[in-house]
Amino acid sequence: MRWMSRHFWNWKNWHWVSSAICLIGMLLFAFTGITLNHAGSIESSPQTVVTEAGITPSLLSELVEQQRFSPGFRKWYRETTGSTLPGRVDAQWDAFEVYVAMPRAGGDTWFTITLDTGDFYQETTNRGAIAYLNDLHKGRNTPWAWRWFLDIFSGACIVFSVTGLMLLKRYAKGRKITWPLVIAGFIIPIAFLVFPSHAKADELRIGLPRIPVAEYHAPYVAVWLANERGERVKDIAVWYDIAMADDEGEKWLKDLRLWWRRSGRSADLPIDGVSGATRRPGISTLMLDGRFKDVPAGNYVIWLEAARELGGRETLKLPLSLPVKQPLSTRAQGEHELSSIELIMEPAK
Repeated sequence: MRWMSRHFWNWKNWHWVSSAICLIGMLLFAFTGITLNHAGSIESSPQTVVTEAGITPSLLSELVEQQRFSPGFRKWYRETTGSTLPGRVDAQWDAFEVYVAMPRAGGDTWFTITLDTGDFYQETTNRGAIAYLNDLHKGRNTPWAWRWFLDIFSGACIVFSVTGLMLLKRYAKGRKITWPLVIAGFIIPIAFLVFPSHAKADELRIGLPRIPVAEYHAPYVAVWLANERGERVKDIAVWYDIAMADDEGEKWLKDLRLWWRRSGRSADLPIDGVSGATRRPGISTLMLDGRFKDVPAGNYVIWLEAARELGGRETLKLPLSLPVKQPLSTRAQGEHELSSIELIMEPAK
């Protein structure tokens, strides 16, 4: 027992055991830390597989009546796509279709079923090995076993760091540089946070979904800043068919009903620095640097409205307090005409 107690409280033993446990994890997280920091400059070619099919009338009737995925549908899905439908899926039902999202590390799968015709459409996207490793780093869309590993790995890193500090204390005699280096390791990261070397980037990222329809028209989109009473303070962007002859595209801006009531009907179109052409599906970025410098301090809301010909209409909003006093990153998720919006802002210098 005395031997076990002596070895149990030996910092060297704890240090080398914890280092063995977290060695591979530390290498992985160091590598993915670099790839995440330079994600915008690493090229990637996502691979997308599309599956289109028709559901049998009997299965379609089951879906409409029960609004759940029966064993019969799961068998049909496996035979049609070659994949197994998870036991629990995030399904969104409405009167016209069911939409299922199945995100995973490094990719995602989603499908829709049109409830009146039985049309089935699925996209499976693989974003590559780097995206997979980045998602592991963030713990994003990972199974429960990986989340357990992250907890164990984090605990081993804490033990490794604390025991390393204890060993430094024991062997620091005669090495005058030891504690200055430890203090530097604490101060340097703080210095990079307090005095960032990169330029401030304020931006709004707008995601437009790919919608599998026979006739697709890019949506009209309006973005504006409103106060707490809902009054328009500043237009940020209006995307429409600005190239149409005789300004024909402007008459359809009335479909952006909320924006039109608050701003559009009294605006002199096109608006300099605000009007722009429609965007195709994907992520579009609006740079916001300096956009709000003349706006009084207070609480505001960024509104975004999208309307599509032969489609639907959707609005999303994000709260914003001005001036921004600390780094801000917030997002909202859309359902049909918008996939997501994300606001990223830094404090003004």
